[in-house]
Amino acid sequence: MKTDEAIISIIIPVYNAQAYIAETIESVLQQNYKKWELILIDNMSKDHSLDICSTYEKKYENIHVYQEKRKGVSNVRNCGLANAIGEFVMFIDADDFLPDKSVLNRYVVSMKRTNADIVVSNYERLWNGKRLSAKGNEIFSEEPRDSKDFRFQGFFSVGTLSYVWGKMYRREFLERNHIVFDSYSYAEDKMFNLQCYMNGATYAFLHSVGYIYRMNSQSLSFVYREDAKENWFRMAENLEQCLRKRGKQKGWSDIVDALILFAVFFDGKMEYTQKSVKATVGLLKAYGAHSLCRRCFRRRAYGESICSSSLFMWKMAMRLFSIGMFLHWYYLWAILIKLLVDCRIDERLSDTGLRE
Repeated sequence: MKTDEAIISIIIPVYNAQAYIAETIESVLQQNYKKWELILIDNMSKDHSLDICSTYEKKYENIHVYQEKRKGVSNVRNCGLANAIGEFVMFIDADDFLPDKSVLNRYVVSMKRTNADIVVSNYERLWNGKRLSAKGNEIFSEEPRDSKDFRFQGFFSVGTLSYVWGKMYRREFLERNHIVFDSYSYAEDKMFNLQCYMNGATYAFLHSVGYIYRMNSQSLSFVYREDAKENWFRMAENLEQCLRKRGKQKGWSDIVDALILFAVFFDGKMEYTQKSVKATVGLLKAYGAHSLCRRCFRRRAYGESICSSSLFMWKMAMRLFSIGMFLHWYYLWAILIKLLVDCRIDERLSDTGLRE
């Protein structure tokens, strides 16, 4: 098959995106690579998003609009997968866009050359009209695929592998392994990609920028959720069950533990930002009382690290945090989270640094 004969199914969930969706669609229309179908799934938008999508559908025969009445981005993306016909699949969020005209061609060339199941590009974040370079996949892409460092950096400290955007998937791989989106209230794409990894996905990496992620304060990533900790508990429990079924629970427990440790810190920041130090203490206590989390803190406080000595600062930070959680240093950690947020240290350590 020639490169330009492969069809790409591009799936875009749409909800109240009238301010951005036209720019997103136009970034696809402008691609030099033309063998694609665009699947737009409206999830009961209350603005004019559906009207905008329908206008494009009437104009272009390879643009298809669906409506999904079950709430949630997981249902929407699964609807897109069910209707996709392409050899390859991509996901774009409705407020993001492709940075240049050659993006699709670069993905397909890499997919064909390497015969990979997933091609991963670098990305930039758009913040108040300014494009900010994010940490590149070069940091971990040369690590052995079964190593702790590949998992830790790919899915957590750098995080590139966690997102479904900025990637191209081989549809046959997804279907053969029955990989779909589960109905989590948040971070469903992380679990989707962890399923890909646990099913032996092969990766190819593009070191060029293939995606622009708009940092939108109204998106799910920035919305406070009362059920956040229950969502992470369920995800960690399901992940551990998946590893157990594959006989990898012992050797790959670092994935579960890293998920829990990052969840505690992320939720702690949200709890402090939206409520108070006192509320953060209560949240940390809830994590400390959960049986799976408790095992995680004990294991990482006094046992093997979740990353190698080459990542010394991360290794020490995760161990110290685990010790504190295991010994119930909840007030100390709540104060530390306050300082990290107030001094913007957490922002400095993020994938883009200070957003100035």
